[in-house]
Amino acid sequence: MNYLVTGGAGFLGSHLIDRLLKEDDNKVTVIDGHSDRIVVVDNFDQGKYVNLPKDRRLTVYNADILGDIGHLFKDIDIVFHLAALTRPQWSIKYPFETNQVNVDGTIRILEHSRDHKIKRVVFVSSSNLYGEQSKYPTAETATPNPLNAYALSKLVGEQYCKLFEKLYGLESNYIRPFNAYGSRMPLTGIYTSAVATFIDVLKKNLPLQMNGDGEQRRDFIYIDDVIEALLLITQNNKKSNTVINVGSGEYIKIKELAEKIKNLTKSSSKIIYKDFDPGLKNSYCNNSLLKSYGWKQKTSMDEGLKKTIEWIKENEDII
Repeated sequence: MNYLVTGGAGFLGSHLIDRLLKEDDNKVTVIDGHSDRIVVVDNFDQGKYVNLPKDRRLTVYNADILGDIGHLFKDIDIVFHLAALTRPQWSIKYPFETNQVNVDGTIRILEHSRDHKIKRVVFVSSSNLYGEQSKYPTAETATPNPLNAYALSKLVGEQYCKLFEKLYGLESNYIRPFNAYGSRMPLTGIYTSAVATFIDVLKKNLPLQMNGDGEQRRDFIYIDDVIEALLLITQNNKKSNTVINVGSGEYIKIKELAEKIKNLTKSSSKIIYKDFDPGLKNSYCNNSLLKSYGWKQKTSMDEGLKKTIEWIKENEDII
């Protein structure tokens, strides 16, 4: 198989690259005596070269998905489309820019895939498009309730995937990851997350200021389990045009997460609760459909946090 991965130098993308290369190592390739190859397209706005291994099967292009990249799709079998502007709060301030990259960019990827007769596109959407729901855990059948431009752009991206399958026969799957965490996630800036922020602040023994009362419930999933889900979905040839939740199927309260990380980092920080808008009150999934693919969670929250904290300690000079 030949793969193209947009956003391949980022947090999720680089872990996917590692796993695809490992998959290739574990099989015998006899096609013209050559191994499978992987094409990475990333503009390195958030991605990092250091995230990517040096491997002869890997070709990296510093390019934008809105640019002239159609020729890179030649002889590709599967496209993983991960490139996006992914911060909800930022998207509220910059809806036009968010739409341009996340919607127009996705259409470009689908057009290139159609023109080069790609077998399947795996579109990484977002659980953020569910917004507030009346019933939890949230299943894929729930009516989306996007509350920001980012969430809406991901929903529109899914709709375009469906349309391209209907019009042109381009197979696609769209996954809705919940809160992924692990090595290589950004610790600061607009693309950081709760786990990353908590670790960064608490390991420095600084006060941790939390929005709301900490009762918000979130579904966190370790990066290796996300990648396992991606591959299982890709390898299932019978189920295209399907949306799939990728989450642990469990929740933890934000204040409990903070206490876990505080204990694991042996921090002396004080956790301060402020009466700010906490955002979504609840976000956790029903992952029954994912389990039907044979997926099982392999990394517990405690184990995943330990691995993440250890990686950060060992790589502080490159983060």
